Amino acid sequence: MLPIAPARTNREWEGVQSLPGLGGEDNLGWLGRATQTLTSQFGDALKSQELVRLVLFGGTDPVSFRLRVAQAHIRHDMTPSSWSHVVLIHPKQLSRVYEISLEPQGGFHYPVSTNGLQNGSLQHYRDRARYPNIALLGIPSGDKLTWEEINRTFIQFQKQRTSLDAMELIVRWLAFVWGAGRAGNPLLEGYGVPSSAMLEIIFSALGHDLTPGLESRSSCPEAIWQAVKWWHHYYDQEGRNQPRCVHRVDNQLIPSSIREGRKMGGPPTQTTPPVSISITRQTTQDRNANSSGP
Repeated sequence: MLPIAPARTNREWEGVQSLPGLGGEDNLGWLGRATQTLTSQFGDALKSQELVRLVLFGGTDPVSFRLRVAQAHIRHDMTPSSWSHVVLIHPKQLSRVYEISLEPQGGFHYPVSTNGLQNGSLQHYRDRARYPNIALLGIPSGDKLTWEEINRTFIQFQKQRTSLDAMELIVRWLAFVWGAGRAGNPLLEGYGVPSSAMLEIIFSALGHDLTPGLESRSSCPEAIWQAVKWWHHYYDQEGRNQPRCVHRVDNQLIPSSIREGRKMGGPPTQTTPPVSISITRQTTQDRNANSSGP
């Protein structure tokens, strides 16, 4: 079991909003509507700021299935995650994404020269049947969190494997999802899902924690999702830009009745907020509290 700490609130962030899909709408059409919804949520706050956008996907193919089940260990109810992958959308070329996919279009080739970083396309995730779960996360730009700085950090990431050896993550996760030998769940050994860990490193270098309190190399899509839902108090107290989210979840590997712990013919049992935050790294708030004395 992973070492985890509960969020310090039982109130889900009001900036997380469900947006059901329309009949015949693919994921690109949904993202267009979600972008409008997210922009209206931020309102005047975006007049002088850019919106940095990430997209979570939850797939139904075998690799996505294995990834979703692997992340059950950071959920309070041990049920599979709704999410299997995360990408960062390019600000100008909206169909272009930064990612480290375990199923890249055209194959891996020789990823060493880029530390695994891939320039992907949203077209790859267009199919709603293959990716029934989707969430758009928006983060207003800040002093350091600008696209100029993000691009600079991506260049450094590709040249400095000491910050994160994405090659090791790719190899470990491929062995797990393919069932090679006796490969175990990499999360239980502190190895995050490649694309999530990469984005965590990039954002941390620019002063923004995607998953407060979680060791960067252990990040995963579920941790990013839970941080947006439950860790709004951290962003408020630290004076950070609070992410907002619009989502659509059409596929759950476990029926909701079982997730909620219902007995036959009875009401759901009381549940607590999911937790995804490892205690391997303290938040700024925790460090201040520990140093303030009794």
